[in-house]
Amino acid sequence: MDSPNCRPKKVTHKALQPAIKEFLAYLQKNSQVRANIAAPVNQTLLYAGNFIRPAWQFIEQVKQRSPEAAGKKTLPDVLATITTPGQPHPNLLAWAKALDALQPWKENGFIAWRALSGIFAANASGAVSFQIGSNVSKDEKVFAATELAVLLRNPAIDAIARYALGYYQRCIQSGQTAVNLGLMRR
Repeated sequence: MDSPNCRPKKVTHKALQPAIKEFLAYLQKNSQVRANIAAPVNQTLLYAGNFIRPAWQFIEQVKQRSPEAAGKKTLPDVLATITTPGQPHPNLLAWAKALDALQPWKENGFIAWRALSGIFAANASGAVSFQIGSNVSKDEKVFAATELAVLLRNPAIDAIARYALGYYQRCIQSGQTAVNLGLMRR
C-alpha cells in the first residue's frame, strides 16, 4: 500500500545538486523502497543531539550491552538493508552518506536525510523509542526539522510515544535545545 504519508515531498530549490534531485526522484518513483524504510513494529529508535558524545555513538554502546536495545532499529540500520540495484550505490545508506559531501550541505545532504527520516517516521508503528540529547534545533537536526512533526501525525504509534513527543515538541517550540530525554521501550 502506498500511503501519502510515506511519499517524500517535492523539494524545489535552485541550490539542489543533480545528485540530490536524482535521489529524491528515485524515492518518489519507488513506493516499495519507501515502504521498506521502516523498522518492525515496536522496534523504531530515533535519535538526535548529544549525550556527552553524539547520540548515535551512545546508542551503539547501549546496543552492545543491552539485548532489548540491540533489537531496536535506527534509520541507518534499516537503510543499510535496502539494496539499490542499478543505482550509483549498493544500498540506501551508502547513497545517503555519499550525498553528505554535497555543498551547501543544508540544502543537499540535509534534504536527503530529511526525506529518508520523514519516511521512516511515517512508517513507525507501536512503541517508538527515543534518545534525544542536547543541541537539538530545527536548523541543525532532522529530528526537530522533520521527524517530530511526522510522528505527531502518525496514527500508528502508541500513547506513550505520543506523550514523549509532546514533551519534545514543547522543548523545540520554546527554543530549548537541551532536550536530554531518552525513552527506550521494551
